[in-house]
Amino acid sequence: MQNGKNNNGSFFDNILGTLSGICGSVARTTVRFFKNLPGRAMNLVRRKINEYKRRPPREDINKVYVLVGYTTKRHIDARYNRERELMILRRGLLLIIFVLILLISFKTFIPYINVDQYKNMFGIGDVQELTENDPFADNAISTPSVVMETTTETSEF
Repeated sequence: MQNGKNNNGSFFDNILGTLSGICGSVARTTVRFFKNLPGRAMNLVRRKINEYKRRPPREDINKVYVLVGYTTKRHIDARYNRERELMILRRGLLLIIFVLILLISFKTFIPYINVDQYKNMFGIGDVQELTENDPFADNAISTPSVVMETTTETSEF
């Protein structure tokens, strides 16, 4: 029992020493975290300000690429052209889809429309009959005209 394995006093001393070391470490880490908090916040603000200042000016809606690392201008131009082609392709496909939806909807609804019913509603029997007495045509053969005469009587009071 000379190594202290069965000595109850030294066993509790070892546990107490270990726990005090852990608590001390946690306390030091917590104090260090709170002491460094204002500096970390200021560094974050400075970093964001510097990133904003270093950004190239953006004059339109397109992305502005900054050459960073091992990239080349040719690679950036190729990527820009690829993105532009994809945007044009997307717009074209959306237009085609829209036109197809319109065509399908017209083809679906036209069989249900009774054109004769609308002709009767508007009083159109035959297009030839409708256009044969056109008052605005140059070669109108027999256009009926209405003449109204008004007479004015003068009376003195």
